[in-house]
Amino acid sequence: MTERRRTWHPPSFIAWCAVIFITVLMLGLGLWQLQRLAEKEALIARIAESAARPPARLLPLTEAALRASGFMKFQVQGEFLHAHEMHLAARYYKNQLGYQLLTPLRLLDGRILLTNRGWVPTNLKDPAKRPETLVEGVQYYTVILRTDRDHTPFTPDHDIPDNIWFWRDIATMKEVTGLDLLPVSADIISTNADPEEFPIPGDGTFALRNDHLGYAITWFMVGLAAIAVFFFYHWRPAERK
Repeated sequence: MTERRRTWHPPSFIAWCAVIFITVLMLGLGLWQLQRLAEKEALIARIAESAARPPARLLPLTEAALRASGFMKFQVQGEFLHAHEMHLAARYYKNQLGYQLLTPLRLLDGRILLTNRGWVPTNLKDPAKRPETLVEGVQYYTVILRTDRDHTPFTPDHDIPDNIWFWRDIATMKEVTGLDLLPVSADIISTNADPEEFPIPGDGTFALRNDHLGYAITWFMVGLAAIAVFFFYHWRPAERK
């Protein structure tokens, strides 16, 4: 039994368009993931560098300097404006659903910084059920400035009437509260927080997923597979006459 000779069968115009489109698309997605990989690695390095430094004592004065200080630690002093407390959903602590309390902090210099005080369970959303959390007077905290994007196109819309927010939408929060909030927010951090006292602040660590290299390889492989299928489909045994 002899093997039939393989010949090149000219692809149709639609086949050419399809393989070129798929190849270019997969190449673009792969390159985009490599770009995201570089950005994520730079962010991880920046977070690690900031974590190793002691907190600075002076919060930057200009908007540009504030926006450039993401993930840096600072010591701040001020009074909470509890009347404008907001609730960030949906947040989990040890697999329990709850909210993070976003409360404006009026700094000693008069500026107002939106702070994430920490987590409370859903049954303590109402401040009246936790009067002990409504601390008065000047408070002293170590915070991490947050300038990173914390939402996607799939993030739900805020439930403003019920005071439930799904991301730190400072522009809208300024309108709702009537406060001149700074253009960045901050997470209050503590390494010895009592899990029995609310709100429970974060410890300043961030677990960032970095799967971009795997995604890039996947897209590149899909593109190569499309080329291989295209080639072997059209380089096939000659049809018998």
